[in-house]
Amino acid sequence: MSRSADYTIQGFIYQFIITFHELLLSSENTEITIEGIVEDIDVNTPTEQIVIQCKYHESKQKFTLSNIYKPVLQMLCHYKNNPTKNINYWLHAHFPNETVGSEKILTKTELETILDSKATDLQKYIAQLSSFTQGDEFLKRFKVKFGATLSDTEKAVIVCLASEGFTTEDATEIFYPNAIHAIAELSIQHDEQKRKIKKADFLNELKKKKKTAISRWTKELQDYTKFLKQRRKQIGEILNGNSRKRAIILDANYIVDFERNIPILIQDYVAKYNSKIRLNQTPVFSLVCDEDMLNNIWKSLDQKKLNIERGMIANTFNTTRFLRDPLKVIKDGIIEFKLKLCNHENEFDSIVNEAGFDDAIIISNRNFPFEDTTSCNIEKLKTQEINEIKYLLSLTSTL
Repeated sequence: MSRSADYTIQGFIYQFIITFHELLLSSENTEITIEGIVEDIDVNTPTEQIVIQCKYHESKQKFTLSNIYKPVLQMLCHYKNNPTKNINYWLHAHFPNETVGSEKILTKTELETILDSKATDLQKYIAQLSSFTQGDEFLKRFKVKFGATLSDTEKAVIVCLASEGFTTEDATEIFYPNAIHAIAELSIQHDEQKRKIKKADFLNELKKKKKTAISRWTKELQDYTKFLKQRRKQIGEILNGNSRKRAIILDANYIVDFERNIPILIQDYVAKYNSKIRLNQTPVFSLVCDEDMLNNIWKSLDQKKLNIERGMIANTFNTTRFLRDPLKVIKDGIIEFKLKLCNHENEFDSIVNEAGFDDAIIISNRNFPFEDTTSCNIEKLKTQEINEIKYLLSLTSTL
């Protein structure tokens, strides 16, 4: 990942953390809109509205006025169109050289300097303000609030979360990452009503989700390794059940170097979780990939001496054949096949209802239709890295 991309993601994470902090500090009647009217956060109380933009500048040691030209102009344009509304404008920013908790109030001279900028990307805002004369009134409503580093902000948020009745351990390893993941998911909703949240409602929903979210967003948090350990422990409790029927959905469009890594993953999984002939249920591996890739993986598994039920009769997928149990000779330790392999897009829907799965482990960033209709336990893992996948499934002890 490039440094600029890394800083962009840091900016989003900082925004989501500040959003959650504002939510935890809010009163019962306060409504918060994620990605509101001037981006980032809108806080609506019975008496006022606060519009907040978040900027994280860890790489810039010293604050300069030019760092905030764009957000100031965006807020100024909004104020010009809504001068009679009771709106206050905050810019929540981190700069290493600024004292955490301090505030800056812009002067009239500084505002004029911003409006006089010749930067090409700012001209569309400046053009809208050519006849604007209420700068003094805007300055009464605007301030810069200097915040802490990502790490220190996370710690403050976890303390606030623990004060809401969560244990510090659960707040750190389960509910905090789940909250950031939930806010990130809400931020991309097109319907503004779905981006509106209240503290009590959000925390009530948060308490229901006791599986640590592993996603592109939680991966950027400070304690990601700790989250992985907690999620591994949660999944381990499921995987240690010998007699559970499982489907493992693996997405070629998501997992890195899929065709090379998946045969090894499947081999390791079968060795660990389908070695007890009397007790273990045959796992179903449902691959989200084209038929050519699936056949290549099938050949690779065959070369590893793994007997597979593919469910094929005369090149046609047959559900009865696929769902049958393998023949076993217990006294000799012989089993007909140790795994089942299917094409997720073309075949999985035809077997999911009859299969009677206890668990579905999904490694993908997609939502599949069967998730809304199945009664089985779903474990969703949003990590593309094969070493993290193997760690979460307890196929390796180290990351």
